This record gives sequence, C-alpha cells and structure tokens, in this order.
Amino acid sequence: MRGPSPLKGAVLGLLLERPSYGYELASRLSGRLGPAWQIAPKSVYPLLDQLEKAGLAMSVVEPSPASPRQQRTVYYPTDQASAALALWMGTSVPKEPLRVELQAKIAVARTEDASQLLAMLDDYERECLELLQATSDEQPSVRSWRTLLMDLTLEAADAHLRAELEWVTLARRRIREYAAQAEPR
Repeated sequence: MRGPSPLKGAVLGLLLERPSYGYELASRLSGRLGPAWQIAPKSVYPLLDQLEKAGLAMSVVEPSPASPRQQRTVYYPTDQASAALALWMGTSVPKEPLRVELQAKIAVARTEDASQLLAMLDDYERECLELLQATSDEQPSVRSWRTLLMDLTLEAADAHLRAELEWVTLARRRIREYAAQAEPR
C-alpha cells in the first residue's frame, strides 16, 4: 500500500470492518480521527480508487436502501486486503516534516510585515482553538478497544493543537517585543 496518504491504510481497515460506500467511509474515518484531521468526503474517493487498482478493494453498484431507484457504489475488501493491512500496520511511521504555511511566511517576512504576521497568528490561534474545542467535545469514554483507540487519536490531536497554541503565544510575544525595540524613540 505505497503512496503518500496515511489514510489509505485507515480506509482499508474500515473496509475490513464492513463494506461501505464512499461518503459513509469518510464519515466513519472522520469520526475515528476527530475534527483536527478535517477529512472531506471527496478525499476518500481517490483512496478507494487506489485501493481498487491495487487489488485490495472492489466496488459494486447496488440499489440504495433509501430509494431502490437510486444506486450507489459500495466498496468491499478483497481477499488480499487483510494481509495488506497487516503489512501496513507493521511498517514504521517516520516523523513527517513540518510544513505549516504560516511558518514559511514567518521565515521570509520583512520587518514591515510584522502587523500582517500578528494578524495571521491571531487567525491561526482562533482556528487552533476551534479545533481544540471540537476535539475536546468528542472525548469518548473508554469501554472498548475501538473507543480506546479513538481516545488516543483525539489525545494526539489535542496535544498537537496545544503545542501549536503555545508556539503562537511565543511567536506573537517575540514579534511584539522586537517591534517595540525597533521603534524609533
């Protein structure tokens, strides 16, 4: 299951739990990973296509339970899916590089960009706080293996967001301090 998306293995794992159509898979995936991942349903379809091309999933057009006149594509795991998932689970996970656009802007900002940077930091902080609130709202009580794993995933997102918020506070303070020192007296 080579490829740039860490979600491909997760989608395959969900298919092994039960066959699904694309929108339902996106919803289940979003529910498992939490709001910080921001998974759009349309992002799941290319992954399903890749799994099909790799022989790990197959699609079947079936009547919709809501309306037999409408059809939808349901994805099923193939016989090779379980072994592929086991292989994916056994591979090490490298630390992904930081590629936050805000950090790239800060890296090349000029002194006269300070007010724009501060505004961007405010916006970034607001987004992080919204995601943190949404992640905190989803704390499941641990009653099963699945809810334990969901809890761990949400805790990882929470810790990352809290670290981002701490960095925003530090960056904002340092930019303001520098601007105050640089002002002509």
